[in-house]
Amino acid sequence: MAPSTRPARRLGTATVHAVATRVLWVVKGLGPGGAETLLEAAARAHDSDFEIECAFVLPWKDHLVGRLEEAGVRTRCVSKRRSDPQWPLNLARLVRNGNYDVVHVHSPLPGSVARLAVRSMPAEIRPGLVSTEHNRWETHRSPTRTANRLTSRLDDAAFAVTDEVRESMKGPDADLAVTLRHGIDVDAVAAETVHRAEVRDELGIGADEFVVGTVANFRPQKDYPNLLAAARLLAEWEVPVRIVAVGQGPQEAEVRAIHERYGLGDRVILTGFRPDATRVMGACDAFMLASQWEGLPVAVMEAVALGLPLVATEVGGLAEEFSDGVDALLVPPRDSTALADAIGKLVTDSDLRERLALASRRRSADFSIDRTVAELEAAYRRIARHGAADSDGDQHEPPTATASHAPRRRGPELDIRTATPDDRGEIIALLQRSLGSDGDPRYPALFAWKHDENRFGPSPMWVAVDGERIVAIRALMRWEFVRGGTVLRAVRAVDTATDPDYQGRGLFRALTMHGLEAVRAEGVDFVFNTPNDQSRPGYLKMGWREVGRLPAAVRFVGPGGAIAALRSRVPADRWSLPLGIGESPLDWLDRRGPDGRSPEPVDVREFRTNVDDRYLAWRFGTELLGYRVVDDGDAAVIVRARRRGSATELAVVSTFGPARATDRLAGRAAKEAGADYAIRLGQPQMSSGFNFLPGGGPVLTWRAVTDRGMPPLSNWAVSLGDIELF
Repeated sequence: MAPSTRPARRLGTATVHAVATRVLWVVKGLGPGGAETLLEAAARAHDSDFEIECAFVLPWKDHLVGRLEEAGVRTRCVSKRRSDPQWPLNLARLVRNGNYDVVHVHSPLPGSVARLAVRSMPAEIRPGLVSTEHNRWETHRSPTRTANRLTSRLDDAAFAVTDEVRESMKGPDADLAVTLRHGIDVDAVAAETVHRAEVRDELGIGADEFVVGTVANFRPQKDYPNLLAAARLLAEWEVPVRIVAVGQGPQEAEVRAIHERYGLGDRVILTGFRPDATRVMGACDAFMLASQWEGLPVAVMEAVALGLPLVATEVGGLAEEFSDGVDALLVPPRDSTALADAIGKLVTDSDLRERLALASRRRSADFSIDRTVAELEAAYRRIARHGAADSDGDQHEPPTATASHAPRRRGPELDIRTATPDDRGEIIALLQRSLGSDGDPRYPALFAWKHDENRFGPSPMWVAVDGERIVAIRALMRWEFVRGGTVLRAVRAVDTATDPDYQGRGLFRALTMHGLEAVRAEGVDFVFNTPNDQSRPGYLKMGWREVGRLPAAVRFVGPGGAIAALRSRVPADRWSLPLGIGESPLDWLDRRGPDGRSPEPVDVREFRTNVDDRYLAWRFGTELLGYRVVDDGDAAVIVRARRRGSATELAVVSTFGPARATDRLAGRAAKEAGADYAIRLGQPQMSSGFNFLPGGGPVLTWRAVTDRGMPPLSNWAVSLGDIELF
């Protein structure tokens, strides 16, 4: 990947082009935690001289992907599936092949892998290494701590977020590191107070009630038992205060059980994860943190920017930055009585409350991200591989519009308009002519089923016309996904064609971009598809991104199945073969349907099609494609048979029930159907007969429309029924 360049500037008679410094941030996850939020603030503050990407390991922690993308930071998940043992190899490959000038590690374990990958590179192309320590070293697990210490000697620069963190470091980095307090966008955070009334209405809190907020995930470090014990004391003392706690995490069940045991009710509101945590804080009157240990939490910086009086335990960076009675009330950790007493003082002493609020407002400038980023950029420039920020202009001189580079003449402009019902016959004829259709008389009915009868709504469609003649068509098929209980609206890029006489005039791009702007106005979140090798480059030029190759598995039927499959490496037929197994999907839905056997999400970040009975009836109930349901009571599979070359393929398009049970059922269905093999999407399961499919499945691509957060490949729980072509 060649370095990107900024606009040239003239120095005397020479043209000099500034080369952007390419930086890779390496983190464990992009969840809603404090350290990750700091990256978002830094991304928005960095100078355009720096082109930043971010690699992360945990696909289920992709909450901040969209925000980073909006800030101009390209994100990459190095795990191709959940619990991917190959993530170190993927990360190392990215580091070595990414043409980075600087690699900045923010997490010890992936940071250790990235350091070793950098050291394996030749010196002349080796990027500089920076690390930032966000937590005391003793809080890391022993193997992680050892790897971090052994590889940290490779760093060219090192930072710690507090003095306490820096003093915990061992080895060469302990001498190299300097304390660099990270920061936030103070003005943007302060503006969140405008939502005070609407947030209180949403949470059922009165305008005059005193509210103390906290933003902390459910982890031992944050000591929710201490916080809830303090809340119980406040209730016993009849202090008129409400507590709002924003967070999620592995101790959630334990925390909620304590909340119930103490009978706290709505005196303590546990909101769970909130993407708008700062907005919630803006509706509070004070902020508290009950932690056993800390660096310098982002939530505390945000509370200061909001002008909130602060109550916190006297630990870590909190003890370094604040003075008890001056700009905060600091109490010992694990002391619920002291914590409750401090909160009670705030509630009852308006003078104290106003004094601490004023102190927060005065301190807010100390936590500005601008100062932090300036120091980081100075370090990047000092250690960057390419050294000086400018290079010889002859190497990057942009091409001029000479004869060899002149834009190709396109002829007269054509009109683009929304397709109408009267256009349907001409559209069908164009698609059949352009795509080499077999002219099957069922095709118009298939097109209408796909675009007019769709459970998620009729497809928006546009045509390019030359006079009265339709010369190009673009359709975007509506789709819906569910993630964490939220429905995301999508469109699938299908059915596009250009009259052969009009190819090479940019109509594919013009129609597609016109369509994206139209669905953007409707609030569509993203577009996805699985283009083939020939059409994929065109999509990538229009801003599509490769999510990755979907995993696929195959089960051969009999000794000849593998041979038949190897001899038939061609696209499958559109039309299904008749099947005598199972029952029709509509009969199955009337009789039983999924019956609670739809798979549950692995976690809240998993992506699934928004499935209900109406969707199933539309998607698989059509007689045009011959779907059948095989149901043994424990599991059910929806299948279709089709020709692929000389082989008979059974496509397992949707499953209901445990994975092993559906695999066994699919294998039995393939044998009864007389198929040579069965295929499905998903990881191989050798124990149930589904092996790795050579070449894998199709390549999934994605483009932002209004939601900029591309889910990592391993978060897409899609089946063949979601992406198959017809």
